Order: sequence, then structure tokens, then C-alpha cells
Amino acid sequence: MNASTLRTANHILGSLFPEAVAEWARRRAMRPMRAPRRPDPPEAEAFTFRFGLAGLRWGTSGPRVLALHGWQGRSSQFRHLAQVLVPAGFQLIALDGPAHGRSPGREANPSAMADALLEASVETGPLHAVIGHSMGGAASLYALHQGLAAERAVVMGAPAAVSDVLRRISRGLGLPARAERLFFRAMERRNGVPNCVLDIERLGAELSLPILVVHDRGDSAVPFEDGARIAGATRAQLLETQGLGHSGVLRDAAVGRRVVEFLGRSRLSESAPD
Repeated sequence: MNASTLRTANHILGSLFPEAVAEWARRRAMRPMRAPRRPDPPEAEAFTFRFGLAGLRWGTSGPRVLALHGWQGRSSQFRHLAQVLVPAGFQLIALDGPAHGRSPGREANPSAMADALLEASVETGPLHAVIGHSMGGAASLYALHQGLAAERAVVMGAPAAVSDVLRRISRGLGLPARAERLFFRAMERRNGVPNCVLDIERLGAELSLPILVVHDRGDSAVPFEDGARIAGATRAQLLETQGLGHSGVLRDAAVGRRVVEFLGRSRLSESAPD
């Protein structure tokens, strides 16, 4: 079924059976498709946290950087950043979020992704920085708001408001008005918090750490304006790129060098155990 036919069908069925269509949309929005397993980068160490989540580690000493991918992403997407972070003296720990990669689960959402970061930080020890891409960026900022301790943060291609993401999903699925309202409520019930609580513009003023926002002008998944809004709300530095798209910011060497420059050196580097 092509996208146009799907929207037409959902509009008709959503008018007749709004509750059922809203629940179908919720499941679709929260259940990532698992891509075929690819070999881990040979220079990375695969590991599993004691609470079940999996990930990859590059480097064994220096200030710790914790990273989280976006929707239907995976920890290996940070291999290019690792190539500049590790030589600069950092160690990079990248998670497979809930229901992603080698981590268990069937569903994921921003609050669950934030919880994963908070749980991981208990095991990793003190963090110099957290890096998040796309939904992982929004989850990183929410986790910082909820108590994740880090000196700096980098968010790349992240949405400014979960409510905007849900509206884009609803429009893409062709949900009529009542089914859309029920879809939003179903997402809130499963997230465990109102959708507006996850909006970075609402919580940004309460974040006091230095933040670097990286967003491409041609990002087709998350509009560039979202990055500008996050930067404004959090008083962050904004690195605007051109021609890299949504995922290319993770692979670009110039972006990697700018991230290393922003992270600098850590006051933990002398005291944190390796």
C-alpha cells in the first residue's frame, strides 16, 4: 500500500473507528523496525550493561562521552565520531536504545530513551559529555533535565518538540481530528508524561550546561528550524551545516573536529578512574 492510499484508508477508518486507528498509530509510532544485524566496527568493543541494554565502546581511558542514536538507529552510527574523539583523548560509549540494535524490547519512546541514559550513567561513572542524534538528542536533553550529570552536551538533528513530531506522524498517516487526539493521548499514556513535558523549548531554560546544537539546513527528517529553536531555548551554540542531511552530520569530518573542539578537556580527566 503506497503512502497516499494509506492516508486515505486511515482517514476513512479513523472517522469510523477512531480508537482502533489511534491505537494502531501508537503501535506504529513506538515499534521500530529492526534492521538486519551488521558486523560491529572492528575497533569497537561490544558490551552489555547489567540491566540488559547493549552498546559499543571506543577507547578505554580518558573523559567519558555517552552517546545515543535516533529512531531506528544503532550505536555503530557513532563510529565516525569515535575516529576523532578517541585520538583526542576521550572514550566514547554508545548505547543501543530500548528495542534497537542488540538491546531488548519491542517499543521505544523519548522518555524510555532518557531512562536508558540515566541507567547507563550509573554504570559508566562520571560523564564529561552526552551526545544525542535525532530522537536521541531530545532524549539526552530530557535526561539532563531529569538529573543526568554531564559537563557538556551535543545534540545533532534533534526535534525541538515531541508534540510537533507526533503531528508530523499524524499528518503522514492521514489521521482525522478525533483519531489524532486519541493518538496523542495514547502516546502520553505509554510515555508516562504529557507530551508537552518532553518539549525542549519548555525545559531548555532550566538547563545550565554548555550545549552544541548541530543541524543541517537540508535535514529532511527534522526541520532545521527545530535546531534553531533548541539553540535559542538552551542558549546553545548552533553549528549550521549544508548538504549533509539528517544522518550525514554523524559522518562528517569537519563536524567531528568541531565536536572535539567544543568538548575540550575535562576537569575529570585527572581524577576519573580509567
